[in-house]
Amino acid sequence: MKFDVPTAEATRLVDEARPLLDGPVADATAQHERDSGREPGLDPDGSLAEHVRGIKRRVHRLGAEAGLYAPFVSEAMGGRGSSLRACMYLHEEVFLRGFGGQQWMLGWTDGPSPMVEEATERAAREFVGPLMRAEITTAFAQTEPEAGSDATSMSTVARRSGGDWVLTGHKHLITNAPFAEVAQVVARTEDGEYGVFLVPEDARGFSRGPIQQTIMDDGQTASLTFEDCHIPVDMVLGEPRKKFTVPMRWVNWTKARRAGMCVGLSRYCLDRALQYAQEREAFGRPIGSFEQVALGISEAYRKTWATRAACDRLLEEIDAAGPWENPDAETRANFAAIKLTAEECLLEAADVAVQVFGGLGLLKSTGLEHIYRVARNLRIPGGTAEIQRREIARSLGLLGKG
Repeated sequence: MKFDVPTAEATRLVDEARPLLDGPVADATAQHERDSGREPGLDPDGSLAEHVRGIKRRVHRLGAEAGLYAPFVSEAMGGRGSSLRACMYLHEEVFLRGFGGQQWMLGWTDGPSPMVEEATERAAREFVGPLMRAEITTAFAQTEPEAGSDATSMSTVARRSGGDWVLTGHKHLITNAPFAEVAQVVARTEDGEYGVFLVPEDARGFSRGPIQQTIMDDGQTASLTFEDCHIPVDMVLGEPRKKFTVPMRWVNWTKARRAGMCVGLSRYCLDRALQYAQEREAFGRPIGSFEQVALGISEAYRKTWATRAACDRLLEEIDAAGPWENPDAETRANFAAIKLTAEECLLEAADVAVQVFGGLGLLKSTGLEHIYRVARNLRIPGGTAEIQRREIARSLGLLGKG
């Protein structure tokens, strides 16, 4: 099974990424490895350690300077207008190296998303520009204690007052909430529309809660509170709408980027498992010569190759359909299928790798149990696995409209 890069556009991105990954990024992340090992270091309050955040910002900037931080963003907004299909192979190349800090060269949850295309002129100048240059980070603040998968039941409200929007509400389980200079807050207006409002960290009435330590154990998740928080009327990403159109740009981008991330990490896990199975001996011979070990690895490789091929095709269809403005049922199902398939692939590959390594696979220093935790975590943010199955079923005319 070959893992070729199939298009010229994707090949260009991968070819540009490799010297960056193996040069300046590797140099920057080597310090992280020396200081923290394979786990992110934490400060006494449980937040991601300050020195690790400094390395992360440096790698962000390396990606941005190379034009690889958020290449899917349009040229008008400072990106390259790259296809989602091509970005899949860039992401795969980055995550083929595991979780050593090199992943920070990509704009992820704390970076640009397709929502930036909706920015007003002021928001583009004051928010999108610095974000694309990796001068600031952001947080996508949608989830609430009583509004997870059922996002439209949120209680955070935005009301007009003169030349401002005034936000009141509470968000929790927000990635990068402890550090974001600007939060992208999803809120409901008084007339029942939904918008994305840009709240700077120094806005009056804005506060951060304590660290919410998740299965990731990375100190990057917390709550945000808005108490009559005023922002200028034009610091928004698009005008509020009856439909959840703008926030869904972020959600669907999250699903699309699972493809390269999960395939890359799956290959990393399985390559390590294969090497270990060939070197580690038990009962007088390499453990890879035992059928139970060999078939587990080979089956996971097969599923990884099939997942990669499926995601390639699905992203090609999504690119052709135009994914962001009111995607049709088939496109929504394609996004859902990518997320579901890629996450299941990674969870199995990580589990196989941990099992092959045995007791060593459970050590944090080995780095595989971290990926296993990541794989399990992924099945909830950006839409649970159950929601993805429902989306696919609906595209087939099942389940009705409930």
